[in-house]
Amino acid sequence: MYQVSIKNIFLLSLIFFSFISLAEEAFQAGKHYQVLAEPIATRDPKKIEVIEFFWFGCGHCYSLENQLNAWEKNITEDVDFWRSPITWNEMAKTHAKLFFAAELLDKPEIINSTFIAIHANQSMMTSPREIKPFFASFGISADEYEKLFNSFGMKNKIRRAETFGLKYDVRGVPAFIVNGKYKVSASRNLGTNKLLDVVDYLIKLEEKKL
Repeated sequence: MYQVSIKNIFLLSLIFFSFISLAEEAFQAGKHYQVLAEPIATRDPKKIEVIEFFWFGCGHCYSLENQLNAWEKNITEDVDFWRSPITWNEMAKTHAKLFFAAELLDKPEIINSTFIAIHANQSMMTSPREIKPFFASFGISADEYEKLFNSFGMKNKIRRAETFGLKYDVRGVPAFIVNGKYKVSASRNLGTNKLLDVVDYLIKLEEKKL
């Protein structure tokens, strides 16, 4: 009986790892992710950089948020993850300011609350009439809001976001750039709920090169 059990365990393990191998091999360049024509330098060459491009008004970004938050809590120390909002139009730029305000104020809870305000509460979050009371709920006065949204630091962050969007040729969101080499975005071959699986696969590829 003991020998049979060991044999069964071995067979189950072999099947399990075979499934993992097949799942990883299923991710193909040109189908599930793109290889950038030219690698782009990352901000920390000692780590594997992952950038998420997103927009608060994007339903797919909203649906990915909880999964992304859980994923971020479990990434290893060799992964440098950060986010960049798109700035394609005036609405997107206003929403980008909300994200950068959360960073500048060190209030990450503003990010999730913004998604909820737009998608659950049906608020466009584009006018001071909507944004001022929203910030007031986080203890930010109307004067502080005005100064922050018109500050040099905010303008600089918007300019940088515009530059990143152009540099990585981001045309749809959510999209991820892995280590300046790969772009992962939803398509008919890849659903939004599978994006982070591909990101993890690419991280493993790059870890082998560190």
